[in-house]
Parts: sequence; structure tokens; C-alpha cells
Amino acid sequence: MNGGLVLKRVSDLAQEYGVLPSQIRYYVKEGLISPTDRTQGGHFLFDESQEKRLKKVFELKKKRYRIKEIREILNGLDSSSSSD
Repeated sequence: MNGGLVLKRVSDLAQEYGVLPSQIRYYVKEGLISPTDRTQGGHFLFDESQEKRLKKVFELKKKRYRIKEIREILNGLDSSSSSD
């Protein structure tokens, strides 16, 4: 279990948030979230930080932001937290 890290599959996150797995895979494709690891079978795995990022994506989607805008917002958050 990756040194105590809890990793979730696309299907786990999709079920937890009531969305289709294809929606989460789309967010990966668009660069909004990044898999932390993969299973031997090639399935994406996500850690807690990526799940938090996914929650932010859902919040912004609910506020009617476009994918491009969400990417810019998340990239802004990434650069501000890395410059601390």
C-alpha cells in the first residue's frame, strides 16, 4: 500500500462523487488532475492531494467555469503554493 498512502482508482472516485469514470479520465486528459501511480493493469491511482484537486475541479465546474479557466486557476494555485 505505497508506504501508508491511500490510493484510489478512477472507479472509487467516480462512485464517491457520483460522476462517471469517463469524466474523471477526461480531467486527467485535460491536465486538471494527475494520477499518482498506476496499477499493474494500467489503471490510474490517485492520492489525497489529487483528490483535493478533483474536489476543486468539481467546485469550479459547479460555478460554471470552463475547463481552460479551471486549468488556469489550478495552475495559479500550484505556483502560489510552490513559492511559499
